[in-house]
Amino acid sequence: MGSTMAILIRILLWLVWVAGVSWFWHAGMLGTGTSLALGALSLVVFAWPASSARRRSTELRYVDVGKEPAGLH
Repeated sequence: MGSTMAILIRILLWLVWVAGVSWFWHAGMLGTGTSLALGALSLVVFAWPASSARRRSTELRYVDVGKEPAGLH
């Protein structure tokens, strides 16, 4: 559930970003090149991977203690 919520928040932030840039472009405050560059930058930020600390916490880890079960001796 946590990762789904994070993805939804990223999508909503991306939509707000694109809507804001398009509004400024429509109002004549930004040129076409600047608007396209900001749109491309928004895709880079949206596709940026999650932090490595978060990724590490969800990985499965194998721990080898170097001992055999007591019943096998």
